[in-house]
Amino acid sequence: MSEPTVEFEDVERLVAARGPPGDEYPVAAVFEELVEPHVDAVFYDPMGNLIATSEGDPDAPELMFAAHTDELALLVEEVTDDGFLEFVMLGGHYKGNLPGQEVRIGPEAVPGVIGPKSRHRMTDEERESLAEDLVIDVGATSRSEVAALDVEPGDHATWDRTVTRLANDRIAGRALDDRVPLAVLLAVAREEDADATVHYVATTQEEVGLRGARAAGHSVDPDVAVALEIFPANDYPSGVDGRPAVEVDGGPVVEFGDGTSEYLFGGLLVDRRTRSWLTGSARAVDVSVQEAVMLRGTTDATEFQGVRGGRHAGAVAVPCRYTHSPVETLSLADANEAAVALAEAIRTPFPDRNEVRHG
Repeated sequence: MSEPTVEFEDVERLVAARGPPGDEYPVAAVFEELVEPHVDAVFYDPMGNLIATSEGDPDAPELMFAAHTDELALLVEEVTDDGFLEFVMLGGHYKGNLPGQEVRIGPEAVPGVIGPKSRHRMTDEERESLAEDLVIDVGATSRSEVAALDVEPGDHATWDRTVTRLANDRIAGRALDDRVPLAVLLAVAREEDADATVHYVATTQEEVGLRGARAAGHSVDPDVAVALEIFPANDYPSGVDGRPAVEVDGGPVVEFGDGTSEYLFGGLLVDRRTRSWLTGSARAVDVSVQEAVMLRGTTDATEFQGVRGGRHAGAVAVPCRYTHSPVETLSLADANEAAVALAEAIRTPFPDRNEVRHG
């Protein structure tokens, strides 16, 4: 069996599909088309999660690998009398990323821009602060002109960005969180051949509270579940002072845990058995891993861990610079190594659900 390889063309197709929270089906449809030839069954649960299953020995543990289909987006809240779109943010945005961006809005992907206030009209204080009262400009001059474009309140807007190849096999673009991990799942599914039953799951609404993961855990009911993610790297000048904790091209990250505060509130704590299974599998195929805690963020594994009374759960992530921005940047080499490590994990025995999390 050859090693799994993340295909750049898969990433391009997945990024080209728009997937705001609650309207992720275009991304799931691409994933479905690409994964279906390599699995035994594909279905959607009521929440919109796509579950692609490769059947194995019914007596072997069931594994679930999951990546989310949604991306940061904007929700049109109101159309003004003069044709501007007021919006609220969906997911963990940084307001500094908004001004000067191009977006696509609604089912027809209508182009628009988020224009910053002209610098010539700013006070000294405004020039050094984050912009407020931003709106989307689609070129319309009235509510009726906006309606004629088939844009209305409740529609979504996403960054109008594609994927750019950089030097050293690195790529940049919008929604690499979590389209690259979806491409990792595809790479594994194409090459996987093991006794275990494996569920490759494309979840919904991760960016607004792990909502799809909660439903997917019940739909699948695995013995162990792993969230595939990106991990905020800090190996660049405007990152964190001091030694980088996570570096691009340093290998995939196996999380110790994550949470919404420095106390890891509301997140995941990965048990030693799951960590050892993931890191040991990686080292068995000469993949170097980085181990870290993710602060001020969580993954779908948080929900997987508590499903149906509790399951083994972990998170494997691809290091990424400039996370939650329109120019997320990562290395395809790290993504490939994540796929190789996960393929080996599938071939490595893991305790079944009757063995509780101790020791």
